Order: sequence, then structure tokens, then C-alpha cells
Amino acid sequence: MKNYLIVTDTTSAMNGVQAKESGIELVSLSVLIDGIEYKDQIDISTEELYKKLEAGCIPTTSQPNTGYLHELMANWKAKNYEAIIIITCSSDLSGTWSGFNLVKNQLEMNNMYIYDSRQVGAPVMDMALAAKQMADNDHDVNEIFEMLEMKTKNSFSFLAPFDFKQLARSGRLSPVAAKMASILKVKALLYLKEDGSCVDKYAMSRTESKIVKTVIDKFKNAGVNAKDYTLYISHADNEESALKAKRLLQDIFDNIEVIVNKLPAVLTCHGGMKCISVHYIHKM
Repeated sequence: MKNYLIVTDTTSAMNGVQAKESGIELVSLSVLIDGIEYKDQIDISTEELYKKLEAGCIPTTSQPNTGYLHELMANWKAKNYEAIIIITCSSDLSGTWSGFNLVKNQLEMNNMYIYDSRQVGAPVMDMALAAKQMADNDHDVNEIFEMLEMKTKNSFSFLAPFDFKQLARSGRLSPVAAKMASILKVKALLYLKEDGSCVDKYAMSRTESKIVKTVIDKFKNAGVNAKDYTLYISHADNEESALKAKRLLQDIFDNIEVIVNKLPAVLTCHGGMKCISVHYIHKM
């Protein structure tokens, strides 16, 4: 067993309990609401964030502040790990990767390796769990990074907002466009671009069934199967729809493993309440 510390952040959809049980260090992003900064999963829970959104607040997220990172990383340095492997969400979506690198250089932590997953949400959690398993099985840093890169290249993420309210509140969609979409009862399907650069529109439809078909077609074309892939469905207080989607995907993909969890703050702030993300990622 390698004396490695595996680290990820709260964009991974991992919560504190899961991290502790898995032996993974979880670093909180900041959630900003009405000028107040909260550490995700420490100062504000997922359920508390839901209440803020329901009350009409417009939360945003930002990378962990430098002081917080410096304190954490100085503590890691004092423990003399053989290696510290940090797996962040896409560096184009958050400054977290850059923040870790800044403090790494300040503290001269040459045993630290920072991986830009070019993903967000559950695939990042999957990578962290796999990295921990490999470290426990005595694999070295190079082998772990080869696995991480394989997973990055074989993963994909959809985000399906329940409505356009949060997109309009956050400025990602104009109020007029949001109102028109609501009147026309248009459904949107967003996706994370393969290079991790941004979340963009994938498809629009007036029917939920067409959106579901689009997701299934994409997964089939990518060769998703029960032997080689795991699916994740994350939801923002919409477990009923998430479980419905799970049953459908398991029927289509031969009882494939589907893990349901709660959407991380960064995606909830983007998509709003009741939105759902669906991800596939290759197994080890």
C-alpha cells in the first residue's frame, strides 16, 4: 500500500461522509450568496443551498481561497506523504487547479501531482475513488495518471435543467429568452464539451421523450455497455426523476451499474433546482 494522499474538491459530487469513508481528502469550493462566502459542505450543506435557491437567491461558486488552501496544504506537507495526488474539475470551469498549483509552488511541495480532469461532477469523484483504490493496491503515480487520463478520454456529461429560471437569474440566458422558452414549453439538454472548456447547448426539444432519446443515442454511439462503463445520475432535489432515469437506463443497457447522488453546488448553481446530470465513465 502506497502512503499516498488522494484529494479532490466538492465539484466532484462527493460529500464529507463519502470522503471520510473512502479515505479521500475533500477540499471545499466557495459558495457566494448575498456577499457572504460559505465553504461548500462545511459552512453550507446541499440541502441548505436548495433552500437558498428556492428563496430566490442567486448563488455563485468560486475556487477555494488561497489562505484556506495554504493551511490545508501545509498540514499535508507536515505528514510526509510519499505523494499527494489532487484531482480537480476542469481548469476551464474553475480556478481550483491553478489555486493548487500556486500554493504548491509557494510551499515547494515536489511530491504533489495535480490532475486536471477536464470533467465536472460525478466523473471526478469516480476518478478519485479509482485513484485511492490503485494507491491502496501499490500502484505508483505514473500508473494512476495513466488510469485518470483513460477515464477522462472515456467520459461524457449531460445536464438537463428542469426549467430556465436559474439560467436567467445567473445571466446565462436572457429573461426574454427564458420566458419564451417557458411559454413554448421547450426542454434543454446541456453538455460539457469534450475538452472541458465549457457547458454548452446540446439539444432543444418540446418533449421530454426526445431529450431522453438524445441521451440514449449518444451513449449507444459511444459504445456504453454494462461491462466497461458506470453511469452516474446526479440530481438537485429531484430523486424521483433520477430513479426513473436509472430504471430506464438499466433496462436499455443490460442492468448497467447506475449510481444516483446529489448534484454538486457548482452544477446546481448553473442548472437550478430539480435539474439532473447524467454521466458515463469507463471503469478501470
